[in-house]
Amino acid sequence: MRRVAALTMVSVLAMPAPPAAAAAPDEWGQRAGHATGDRFNPGETRLTPATVGRLAPGWSVPLAEATCADPSEPLVGARNLVVAASYRISAFDAGSGTLRWRTADAGRRDIRLVAVGGGEVLAQFLDCRSRKAFLTALDERTGKVRWTRAITDLMYAPLVRDGVLVGGLWDPALGGYGMRAYRIKDGALLWARAGSVRGDVMSSVVVTGDAALDVVTGKPVWRLDAGCNTPIGASPDGGRFSMHCGDSRGIRVLRASDGRVEATFPSYGPVTGFATDGRRVYTQAGDSVLALDARDGRHLWSANYAGDPPLTFAVAGGVLYGWRGNGKAVAALASATGRPIKLSPKTAALSGENLMVAHGRLFGTTAHGVSTFR
Repeated sequence: MRRVAALTMVSVLAMPAPPAAAAAPDEWGQRAGHATGDRFNPGETRLTPATVGRLAPGWSVPLAEATCADPSEPLVGARNLVVAASYRISAFDAGSGTLRWRTADAGRRDIRLVAVGGGEVLAQFLDCRSRKAFLTALDERTGKVRWTRAITDLMYAPLVRDGVLVGGLWDPALGGYGMRAYRIKDGALLWARAGSVRGDVMSSVVVTGDAALDVVTGKPVWRLDAGCNTPIGASPDGGRFSMHCGDSRGIRVLRASDGRVEATFPSYGPVTGFATDGRRVYTQAGDSVLALDARDGRHLWSANYAGDPPLTFAVAGGVLYGWRGNGKAVAALASATGRPIKLSPKTAALSGENLMVAHGRLFGTTAHGVSTFR
């Protein structure tokens, strides 16, 4: 796979780096927090059940649509809120909202952010004219391009773990879906296989078809039960997969290293949404939010939202947040007890599913951009 000129993106502004981050990074660096799909930020300490009720609107970043390029879902790194819109990537100080850097407009490109973390910003983009796709890595502190590689097509469900990016795509050569794995260090292709990524979840393995593949080598590690092969999330350390086995069979927990069944949760009927802090699994069943013991699925608490329960979750600082749909205030519950916490009705302006909690702030998209509450 050929390397292309790294002049498509350049930094225009850089600021001094802040002090080193804590042991648990305070960031929301992938679509669901991490590749494990846990929707959990262990580094958040400022927004707690005692303080989150005082959230008020903070700064906002406008995101404009452009021809062939809708705004990408934003991400929050250890330093920055990173956004992609109008053919450019921009990084704003995650605390103050001050612009740190912005890449140059190098022509019409549909940019999709992949991950922020480890000092890097990963993105893929499609040239609107040639329809050629590329994968690129930028320095998170300065925006300087580290490498850019041509890829077959834009990847769906791209995830990053253990220095490897894995994603699925339509492969014309195969006449079907395929998977690709790239080394984050330099963009080198590590492996390619036919098949589709099952779920937006990855640890040291990624689930595809009837097997779990080693992320680094792409080789099968263990086989899946044909009736229970859709991962809905994993523990924050990546050691355990939660697999949905149908409404009547509930959730099965598998050990990521060898696929061994460690627990089978009681069935709570149809469930949607997933988040876990390692101690509890949070999900939605009917009109209620359920908190289940992460070890055995035992019911710990529930909270009823008649007619408008949360659909997706985020958990951080001992608070479980739930997005209940456009025009409805974000739900908040003490994650240990289920005690409801009333948030500002202005959180109803947040739209979409990508709530993020980091740096003492609640981030979310609106009809016009990204807004913060602090």
